[in-house]
Amino acid sequence: MSAYQETKVHGTHDFPFAVYRGLVPDWLSDFPLHWHEEMEIIYVEKGSVSISIRNTEYLVHGGDFVLIHPQTIHSIRQHEEDRGFYHNILFRLSMLESGIDDLCRKKYLEPIYQRQLLMPEYVDPTHPLSAKIAPTIRELLTYQKDRKFGDEMLIKAKLIEILYHIITCCEVSDKERAYEDIIFDKLKLSLNYLEENYAENITAEAMAAVSNYSVSHFSKLFKQMTGESLTQYLKNYRLEIAANRLRNEPSKVSEIALSCGFANLSYFSRAFYHKYHITPTEYRKTTEK
Repeated sequence: MSAYQETKVHGTHDFPFAVYRGLVPDWLSDFPLHWHEEMEIIYVEKGSVSISIRNTEYLVHGGDFVLIHPQTIHSIRQHEEDRGFYHNILFRLSMLESGIDDLCRKKYLEPIYQRQLLMPEYVDPTHPLSAKIAPTIRELLTYQKDRKFGDEMLIKAKLIEILYHIITCCEVSDKERAYEDIIFDKLKLSLNYLEENYAENITAEAMAAVSNYSVSHFSKLFKQMTGESLTQYLKNYRLEIAANRLRNEPSKVSEIALSCGFANLSYFSRAFYHKYHITPTEYRKTTEK
């Protein structure tokens, strides 16, 4: 599980485009806060999932989709007992450029990447943008697997068509949004620190120092961004790591608990049961099936 800043190459270096599928909660219940260089379109085919973009949470239903700027922090999680089947389309805006002097790069792609032009984040079937790009998005979902000769040209053409319609609905960023982006970019540093040290004793003082905030100000901003206190978020993150390891590693439950920052096995078991409604051992057996 790659958390926070993804370094995975989506697609290939010479054609950075990829399509993935997700099924909540069967494949995972949470995909924690993360960001990446690619622009992302998440299309929910059926059911519903909760998608958080920066500090705004959307309950996204079948037929809806969200648009996520490059480098924008976001997460996907199960909403209560809902189930959701969704698709991710990720691509780098650079694949649509024709060169450094490209007018479209300067006029449209760079402002989107730098969040100077703001895309609508949540689009349901009543949104005027839905009728214009939803059919094309569904077409792009068919390019998840093997492609035939010429498909790359068609994919680029469809992405440019989608961006054309999106640009007509963009808003120009204002000073308040620019200030918020600065705050979120600084908080990313703290999240990187948490990812690298989650197995250790992480304190609010250490997290705040990474972002160069006071503890009280950092705690307030962190709660606004994640919807949870640092203690709650760290526990849930450690549990997600542990669940992933239980699915994929033969290590003992006690060893996994310790490596994920839980010094007390009984506390780990109680916390795991509270989150997943199943014991760690039962969870492993279920995923093995």
